[in-house]
Amino acid sequence: MEIIRSIEEFGLKNKNQSIVLAIGMFDGVHLGHQQVLAATCQSSFQISGLAAAFTFPKHPASYLRPGKEPPLLMDASQKAEKLLDCGMKAVVMREFNREFSSVEAEDFVPFLKDRIPSLHGICVGKNFRFGKDRVGDSEFLKLKSEEIGINVEVIDSKVLDGEAISSSRIRIALASGGIELVNEMLGRPYSVHGIVQPGKAMGRKIGFPTLNLDWEPQCRPVYGVYAGFLTRESSAKRLPAVANYGLRPTVENQALLPRLEIHSIEELDHMEWKTGIFLKMELCHFIRAEKKFDSLDDLKFQISKDKEQARELLDKLS
Repeated sequence: MEIIRSIEEFGLKNKNQSIVLAIGMFDGVHLGHQQVLAATCQSSFQISGLAAAFTFPKHPASYLRPGKEPPLLMDASQKAEKLLDCGMKAVVMREFNREFSSVEAEDFVPFLKDRIPSLHGICVGKNFRFGKDRVGDSEFLKLKSEEIGINVEVIDSKVLDGEAISSSRIRIALASGGIELVNEMLGRPYSVHGIVQPGKAMGRKIGFPTLNLDWEPQCRPVYGVYAGFLTRESSAKRLPAVANYGLRPTVENQALLPRLEIHSIEELDHMEWKTGIFLKMELCHFIRAEKKFDSLDDLKFQISKDKEQARELLDKLS
């Protein structure tokens, strides 16, 4: 399994192996994307070939319309890891640049074939667009590919509650507190990864010690309190936890950067769970929006209620 930045290098390294290529932005690697990836794996298995994903580290709109691109649900390394988890044997992570954006739709498949001579098949979603000015669609891709002997499989959108799952739909749900819907569309809990940072021990002083992550993704969840599961690096044990994501208005007047403050519902060994360790927090339920309380006593009372609600919600998932 590997990540390659050059499509030419990928084609050269695999010139003697039939390639089936999944093509797309794959931001979030949601259930719709996973259908495309599963079809890619199946097609490659049938020909004893290699399943690979062709994608971009940044959204093409960041090149075409700088400043107007959608915020990404995951960074390039997280996306590559998830694509590999979904069965891809290689990920071609190519920069979207002037050369690529100027390829006409009718020249797109020859462009790929010239660089990947062993290209046997392509898998895309139904709404796939390509070529200069995005004039090519999935049916045009199929037509042009079949002219030069490349099989194309077009996968229908995955539908949830009568609406297609999409990265843009996930972004909207994430920004409005719909973390449960986000997780349904992802097919897994939305998770945060990071290194524990030193804090001011304010949580410990009021009876709720926290593990703190300075975390500012492109696509932010709404500021507020979440219930979820905490996992330490290299451990499979998931611990129930409650977390606040936001600017901490009750204890800090002018915080500029959001922070994820995680309180484990189970007591932790603080010799093991400490500053500098790498952890993952899965956000499973949205409890309430962040707010400023009149006093620390009011904050303590609310955290106690949040913790109990989180416990009840997470008990149903255990």
